[in-house]
Amino acid sequence: MNLEPYGVEKHPSPQGIPLHQLLNKDTLLPIIKQYGNHLNTPSLAIAGSLFLKRYAVLVAASSLDYYGLQKKKMDWWSTARLDVTSYKLLIEENPTALFDDCWKNRIFAQHLTPMITIISEECKISLKILWENLAVRLLATLRKNQELYTLNELNEHFNELTSAETNWLGMEQNPFQTYLQRKETWSEVPVRKTCCRYYQVNTKADIPYCKNCPLRK
Repeated sequence: MNLEPYGVEKHPSPQGIPLHQLLNKDTLLPIIKQYGNHLNTPSLAIAGSLFLKRYAVLVAASSLDYYGLQKKKMDWWSTARLDVTSYKLLIEENPTALFDDCWKNRIFAQHLTPMITIISEECKISLKILWENLAVRLLATLRKNQELYTLNELNEHFNELTSAETNWLGMEQNPFQTYLQRKETWSEVPVRKTCCRYYQVNTKADIPYCKNCPLRK
């Protein structure tokens, strides 16, 4: 199991905040504010958007790779803790429990969906932006694995994530049907429908926007 490219690292005694505690707004909001300080922005809306974009890599992208593409069963998720100094996930070195539930239900319906609701309400930022932040991380995971898996396998996961069935999301409609986009080939990156507001904290004058930002000219 190698999830380090996603910011998930093994540790003999993981320290940090258990992920279920992040669904308490009194725990989550100070972390988002701290992340805003890290980005040098006083805006809670910007901090909330970009925190979710980072957190999506740690949780959604890593889970899609490990549980979805690799079809592995080791339950590293239950031991994961958020390190609020490095914004990485720390997990036990040798987890032994197996994960037999629907991974999408646990990751989305039980965790990310309620977290997105909290961030939208408390940080005053559009749900559309937050769901697309999540969608672009999932798409990036599929794209980076296009040489390891067949086109049919990648399409299968894309179709599952964009299906009308939403029990695993914990909501009536699937926002990924709108925001999880793909072009004719996996090599092409579609332009976002919303802006994550990264440009408002980016200090690189020559690259002010994300590569797929709708504001980019």
